Amino acid sequence: MKSAYVENWIHSLSLIKDAKSFLKAEWISKEQYETIAEAYANPLYHPNFLVRILLFVATLLGISGITGLFTLFVAQGGETFISIACMVYGIASFFVVDKLFINDKKHYKSGVNEAIIYHSCGFTIGGFAGLTDFSTTPFLLVGLIVLTFAAIRYLDLICTVTAFGFLGYTLFYHLYELGGILQQVIPFAFLICFSIGYLLSKKYRRRTSLGLWNDNLLIVEALSLAMVYLAGNYLVVRELSVNLMGLALEGNEDIPFAFVFYLLTVAIPVLYLWFGIKNKDLVLLRVSLIVLAFSVFTFKYYYGFNRPEITLTIAGLVLLGISLALFNYLKVIRSGYTREKLLSEKWSSMNAEAFIISQTLGGNQVKVSEGFEGKGGEFGGGGSSGSF
Repeated sequence: MKSAYVENWIHSLSLIKDAKSFLKAEWISKEQYETIAEAYANPLYHPNFLVRILLFVATLLGISGITGLFTLFVAQGGETFISIACMVYGIASFFVVDKLFINDKKHYKSGVNEAIIYHSCGFTIGGFAGLTDFSTTPFLLVGLIVLTFAAIRYLDLICTVTAFGFLGYTLFYHLYELGGILQQVIPFAFLICFSIGYLLSKKYRRRTSLGLWNDNLLIVEALSLAMVYLAGNYLVVRELSVNLMGLALEGNEDIPFAFVFYLLTVAIPVLYLWFGIKNKDLVLLRVSLIVLAFSVFTFKYYYGFNRPEITLTIAGLVLLGISLALFNYLKVIRSGYTREKLLSEKWSSMNAEAFIISQTLGGNQVKVSEGFEGKGGEFGGGGSSGSF
């Protein structure tokens, strides 16, 4: 499946954004930035974040009026007719955003696109769910397909997150409904499936042909790491076992394979942090800090002190101490890490500056003096006359 957007235009827009950051960091002058912006000019309409929010809200208000009229026309029909009408309306809305706003108006993540896309997804999924009497399995499968389509075609990150959620819940629901031993292996199934998902998303992010979907794959990568951790977290597994699967625990009883989940609760954040530092992987690093905090919460949930204010104070002091120690340690670059903002240092990355300037401003061109012109027969060297 291909994107609805022209790849070269998005690439040009990305280069202009990079040039803006270089201008802000004083790597390039304003004149150089203007030359870059002119060289990579594209017709895409991509306003700033605040304008996008306003357009999103305004579009939703406009769509609500159209939806109201639509409701008046179909309200007298039966349930089947209404469900089919909702599906047709949702699919037609996809064509509208494709043809009118992307192809004709050249909108790119303008806020208008997102409002219509989410509107289309809701009506398409809801209409199909109505046709199947809101059965769980068809609803989950159609929702996964529609949201995946929207995420891939329109590069939408919220659809990516939602599709990922549908995938996780689909896996959980079917294993849970099958019952028996399959309920017991749900955590291990999640560990295996989302470990594979992480490896695949990381692999595909390296492919230049999939550069348009880099942000989508980045989200899948981070969410897969989070799901792997949650599948092995003792608190999550224990509470789901008790509340959803009816596991009765009395006295000092514990869940099956408790020692495995104790180990995973501690080991997974440590492994994330270790490999994140070793491989300079920001996704692993950031996820590791979040899941490490959740591991501390898990420990506190079952083995906390009677005085929570003391616990919070001690934890805050420890975190503050670690932060200050790291801040002091990373005054200089150590193993590729530093506390300094290298982007704000004018001479910190001359390769990037040289690349953009040479590609856009002709930095690799050699300027030839006007004294020699091959085709006109003129030769201006050695004191000779203009024509020789």
